[in-house]
Amino acid sequence: MTRDSETETSARRLVYLAAERTLFAWIRTALALMALGFVVDRFGLFVRQLVAGSGGQPYPKPFSFWAGTSLVTLGVLMTVVAGVRYSSFALRYQREGSTEPGYGLSLGILFTVLTAIAGTAIAVFLTMVTN
Repeated sequence: MTRDSETETSARRLVYLAAERTLFAWIRTALALMALGFVVDRFGLFVRQLVAGSGGQPYPKPFSFWAGTSLVTLGVLMTVVAGVRYSSFALRYQREGSTEPGYGLSLGILFTVLTAIAGTAIAVFLTMVTN
């Protein structure tokens, strides 16, 4: 009887640890997006100074600023959503012992699409700046 109790305790720990690893993966991704947003904004400043120094036509400031800000905001949103999803799962698991996620894939797909759109916009921007 003690053996079953140890197995159950071990299995419950593994579920919690897996949920925490998933949370930390979301947070790492969000931090990477925030860092990329900062880099995009600073890169835009660098390009503006480079173009101004060579006497060329400067591109409008708002693109790099808004692209960078959007990426940082997306990272913040991902962090909040990950925290809410983890808390919801942990509370449900503690109360009911249920390992059902309780949500669909829609948020993961949404973040994937938003990240792809941001990456495409940045690629177009870089193409316009270098030509």
